[in-house]
Amino acid sequence: MSFDDIVGHDDLSPEEEAKLRRVHDLLVQAGPPPELPPALERPRRPGEARVPEFPLLMRRRVAVVTFAAAAAALVVFAIGYGLGHSKASSASFSAIRSVPMHGKAGRLGVIRIGSADSAGNWPMLVEVTGLPKQTNPAAYYELWLTRDGKPAVACGGFRVHGDMTTIRLTVPYAINRSSGWVVTAQAPPDRTLGPVVLTTV
Repeated sequence: MSFDDIVGHDDLSPEEEAKLRRVHDLLVQAGPPPELPPALERPRRPGEARVPEFPLLMRRRVAVVTFAAAAAALVVFAIGYGLGHSKASSASFSAIRSVPMHGKAGRLGVIRIGSADSAGNWPMLVEVTGLPKQTNPAAYYELWLTRDGKPAVACGGFRVHGDMTTIRLTVPYAINRSSGWVVTAQAPPDRTLGPVVLTTV
């Protein structure tokens, strides 16, 4: 059964779909559990002495059943986790707008923007995937609000801790439909603007 037959795409973000697709591909690569050899499946002939089952044969059967059950449980868990995580994220953060980001080598991101509070603070939920982990302990990524396509105001820094990282930020800057963002890779003590790794343009 293909991945598209098992999982619907309506409730999944691109990042969650990619994670579930990797789990599915690993299970497909593992293949089905081994079958019993034909010699063990041969029925007893009339008059043939009954050969008692040995503990080793029972252990093999138990191992096959256990492997199949574990594989099925893993698929159900992965799909359930992805759907549950998607719903939990949506329930805990109410977005009025989502802005996709992209970069090289499959690097992706999305900025979910909430409603501004009475003081003019805008909450944002930022999800990035595919960004390399920092080898320099002082290095970090920075999200910037752009003006005329160039980084203008810093929105917050973060470090990645896995394939996908989620960050909650709040900014006091005015945000509208024409607003754009970039993510740069910063490597202190260098104070210059680092290279752009994600952009909304």
